[in-house]
Amino acid sequence: MAEISEQGIQRFRAAVFDLDGTLVDSEPAWTKAKRTVAQRHNVEITDAQMVASEGRSMDELVQVVFAPPDKHAARAIEEEVFAEAAIWLPKLRREMPGAGTFLRDVRDAGLKIAICSSSPENLILDALRQIEVLDQVDLVVSADPMPRRKPDPMPYRVTAERLGMTPTEIIAFEDAVPGARSAKDAGLFTVGIGPAAMTTDFEFCDLRARDYPSLRGPLGM
Repeated sequence: MAEISEQGIQRFRAAVFDLDGTLVDSEPAWTKAKRTVAQRHNVEITDAQMVASEGRSMDELVQVVFAPPDKHAARAIEEEVFAEAAIWLPKLRREMPGAGTFLRDVRDAGLKIAICSSSPENLILDALRQIEVLDQVDLVVSADPMPRRKPDPMPYRVTAERLGMTPTEIIAFEDAVPGARSAKDAGLFTVGIGPAAMTTDFEFCDLRARDYPSLRGPLGM
């Protein structure tokens, strides 16, 4: 893995956080929403398909499970899942342990804060309000309207452009392989965060940690 300089986190000008699984535990709500919409359409989502969809854009799951006849039908199903998720997220979504405090401390270290998520912007903003960090965030980027989403590098390239920075000036935090691959391929210093990040699937990341407290030492915090 890459070495952090003596400057630690202050080596970077901005930090970009994924949302679902990185800052908030929202999987129970998304699972409920996906299964509800699938039942409504008389199709079944297997447990394997549900696991495979974590960290990926909704369009991939819709294609595999619902087999929509065209892009308009596919988008309608995506929006149906988003609408259902909006019902369950406020009830089931929880802050990842230590996430809010860590984000604030990164901001206090002088970095700009951005969010790069596959969720629609309204759901991103709702989550940031819920964990009380919206006032700490300088930029919110939703990959949902983009033609290419995670694991494609486009979402992170767009985020870097909107920050007005080169990718090498930015550190990214991701909990899932598709998001981490998106950040890494866009040229950002990529941190895998969470228990899954300690597996061999995340070996391409520049830094890995089981939880936020474990990141403080390596990042000089």
